[in-house]
Amino acid sequence: MRRETLSGISKMALWGVPGYLLAFGLNYAFNDLLHWNVYLSYFLVSVMVTTLNFFIIDLIVFKGDKGKSLKVRILGYLSVVYTSKIGEWLFYSALIWATAIHYLIVQLITSIVFIFYKYFFLKKAFR
Repeated sequence: MRRETLSGISKMALWGVPGYLLAFGLNYAFNDLLHWNVYLSYFLVSVMVTTLNFFIIDLIVFKGDKGKSLKVRILGYLSVVYTSKIGEWLFYSALIWATAIHYLIVQLITSIVFIFYKYFFLKKAFR
């Protein structure tokens, strides 16, 4: 991979840490404290963190490229993220169903796998 790509993915991952921590905390609260359904809680957590992540992506990761209007960037972001969320939820659910891995570890694995997909498609949406 090119240096610029690795730098962008690293920046996206690093600045995504607050969202990941929020997602972990919410998922833990919904599952272990409130005893919600593990599949539904992950889906809801993913949707809630999406708004925070837009601002991180727009203001920090792709801050140098504002060639597209805010409306176009938002629509591009939402289309990439929500198609990704479907894939993430299916991947997460399949791992929960097929393995004995703890749901928070599955959440981490899912985030790592899908960050590459999101970076490459978000790069196209923002530039």
